[in-house]
Amino acid sequence: MTPHRTTRRSVLAGTAGLLGLAEPAAAQEEPWPNRPVRILVGFGAGGVTDVAIRVMAEALRPALPQPIVIENRVGASGMLAAGLAARAAPDGHLLVAIPGTITIVPAAMRNLPIDVLKDLEPITLFATSPNVMVVHPDLPARNLAEFVALARSRPPEDIAYASSGIGTTVHFMGGMLERAAEIRMRHIPYRSSNESIQAVIAGDPKVVFSSVNSALPHIRSGTVRALGVASERRSEFLPEVPTFEEQGVRGVRSDTWFGLAGPANMPRPLVERIARLFNGALRDAALRQRLAALGAEPVGLGPDEFRALMVREVAEFKSLGAAMGLQPE
Repeated sequence: MTPHRTTRRSVLAGTAGLLGLAEPAAAQEEPWPNRPVRILVGFGAGGVTDVAIRVMAEALRPALPQPIVIENRVGASGMLAAGLAARAAPDGHLLVAIPGTITIVPAAMRNLPIDVLKDLEPITLFATSPNVMVVHPDLPARNLAEFVALARSRPPEDIAYASSGIGTTVHFMGGMLERAAEIRMRHIPYRSSNESIQAVIAGDPKVVFSSVNSALPHIRSGTVRALGVASERRSEFLPEVPTFEEQGVRGVRSDTWFGLAGPANMPRPLVERIARLFNGALRDAALRQRLAALGAEPVGLGPDEFRALMVREVAEFKSLGAAMGLQPE
């Protein structure tokens, strides 16, 4: 991703006022919900996207007259669930939890079942976990400058990095570093964040790009070492780890965010109402602590800002994917 002219965190500051909005009178809107609200998750139970939306759903249940049901519909990098939601009636009773990878999918996959920008209605981006560069303790580079010098001194096949898979935010983070630092590395995709981190703990390869929530326990235990956080400011979970920009490498901004969307053409008052419910829940200290336990920071991005972010990221990831030589599959 090229450097954001407007970063996610700076957008957050400008939209924090959403958290204080009160619910409008029910009489001014269509009755909702009048039956259970289903939220689809395109990934397996127990994954961070699944857990994050379940945490939010649990916080919202007391405020709604109908239950919230979370359904896992695994397949096609989350696009199976997104496609089902896109084809649902736009009445707010079938929604989908979407992670940041959804804006990468157009650059990484052919023959998509939907257009993620036209067929989905972004509602809220409720949490994010910045991505981090992590290395094996034996790697002879104590900081980012030393790593870049090391990478420039060796052929690309000698500097390998792990990720949780092709087309993930952390795979593209590796591409960002290659472009920003003018280095070349060899990508080794794994099936999950845990597998990629365990490979680095074992010492082969010695570099992994990961979300903070996945890497944090291993960083704290000392089994791996963090070289840089790919955010505008240091992560509240890793205040001792400098950002890439602090270390002189610009253009490496990457995070793993969690959002909620519905079918296109949902009534605007309903979209705003659901966004207010989610963002209002983020004021709760217990909820924020549960998100923190996932290594996630509360956000509260509203529908317009969320859509603008998705539009920007789809374009940026397509450009970066082409620069990385990524062939959509």
